[in-house]
Amino acid sequence: MELTIAHLDLPNTTSQIPDYGQGLDPLQVLQVHDYQSVSFFRQPGEIKQASTEVIDLFQRYYPETVSYKYFVNVPLLMQWMMGAMKALMSKDSVRKMTWTSDGSTLYQYLGKDIPRDYGGHGPALASSAWTVKYDDAMDDR
Repeated sequence: MELTIAHLDLPNTTSQIPDYGQGLDPLQVLQVHDYQSVSFFRQPGEIKQASTEVIDLFQRYYPETVSYKYFVNVPLLMQWMMGAMKALMSKDSVRKMTWTSDGSTLYQYLGKDIPRDYGGHGPALASSAWTVKYDDAMDDR
């Protein structure tokens, strides 16, 4: 998220934010959460704790920077659990999310220019995505 916010270059923006609901906000981003190869039953405690802390961090400090979230390659069990959790979530949050078990259908929402991993005609995800590197010299690509 920090790389995304830095890429928006908020301190130097000259883009005007449109009236709420009257167009795309150039200072918001969309997120794709890809659960390919993620096991929900064999996650170490550190991963579960980190996920909880990341969600809390996003809600506290970035509530208005994400315009929409797509969750792709989601196991059916997790989709069922989210269906139950939607009843507890705010309607505003729920309307900003789409869940799918097949990541190759994401192009239906975002167009054909997205990476071919998601059904588009764009470059492969491995060559076009930002990858966070957890070492002293963080690379932004």
